[in-house]
Amino acid sequence: MLDLFHTLAEVSVAITGFSSLIIIFRGNTNPWHDLDYIHFGFILAWSIGCIFLALLPILLTEFQVPLNQAARYALFMQAAYIVAVGGILTRAQNRVSKREQGVAPPRVPRVVMTTLVIITLILCLVAGLGLLPGAIHAWHALAIVLLLIIATANLGIFVVDSMTKATTDKSGLE
Repeated sequence: MLDLFHTLAEVSVAITGFSSLIIIFRGNTNPWHDLDYIHFGFILAWSIGCIFLALLPILLTEFQVPLNQAARYALFMQAAYIVAVGGILTRAQNRVSKREQGVAPPRVPRVVMTTLVIITLILCLVAGLGLLPGAIHAWHALAIVLLLIIATANLGIFVVDSMTKATTDKSGLE
């Protein structure tokens, strides 16, 4: 089972690296808005968080903590991470959206992403409390996979939004 957490950490590193490459290449084509920085923050926060959350059970088992207990701690850490990082970045996103009236993020992807984050948070809390059947470390792995899906979806939304802005900017110049 620890190999699964190691693999999830590797996938998280890959998503983080790929996100950084996309951002580097995107930075040369369009000017950055404040919301772009926040979207990039979401992408990095979720994928980097997955790295540490996937490695946490491995680290704890090295200190002789049983795997189920390590997964329980990791689930509660993931819930705390989601609340802290999601809360801070969402608040920043709302402030920037209010300040820059014409640069609001698309509503449908924002609602879908918020729903996925809330589902992941609830899964972490319910599984951490032992209210779901099955092995708790499997629930922790699922919660990390959901957070990776959220990070990847954020990246996809960011790329599509960047391409849309580039098309709008080019048509506005002609």
